[in-house]
Amino acid sequence: MNFSKRRIARIHCMVSLYLYDLGKFSPQDILDGYVQYQDNLGVMADEKVYAFYEDVFKKTVENIKLIDETISEASKRWDTSRLYAIDKAILRMATCELVILKHASVSIVINEAIEIAKFYSPDEEKGPKFINGVLDTVADLAKLK
Repeated sequence: MNFSKRRIARIHCMVSLYLYDLGKFSPQDILDGYVQYQDNLGVMADEKVYAFYEDVFKKTVENIKLIDETISEASKRWDTSRLYAIDKAILRMATCELVILKHASVSIVINEAIEIAKFYSPDEEKGPKFINGVLDTVADLAKLK
C-alpha cells in the first residue's frame, strides 16, 4: 500500500490513542517513545508529518471529555462504552480533527477515518460504516456541512 504521509501520521495517532486508552502509558510516554521505536519511522521522521501527528494526538487527549461527549451524542443509538477500542480511537481522532482542529475538509477527515477503519477495525464490514455514520452526524451537529 502506498499511503499518504498524513494517513501514516493518522494511523500512528490512532495507535497512540489506543495505547493511551489502555491506561498504561501517559501521553508524554507515548510521544517520547512510541514513534521513535517504530520500524517504519521513515515518514514520521519528517518534521511536518510528526508535528501533524503530535498536534492531533495532544489535542485529542486534551479534549477527550468533549470529544467523547460529542461521539456519544452523535451515536445515541449505540452504547459507546461497548465500542471496539480501535474504532473508538479512530472516532476520537477524527472528531478532534472535525470539531477542534478544523484543518482539513469534512470530507477528507471522514474519508481518512473510513479508510483507516477498513484496515484496522475489528469488524471489517460494520466498523467503517459505523464510523462513517457517526462522523457524518458529528459534522452535522457541529454545523460543519
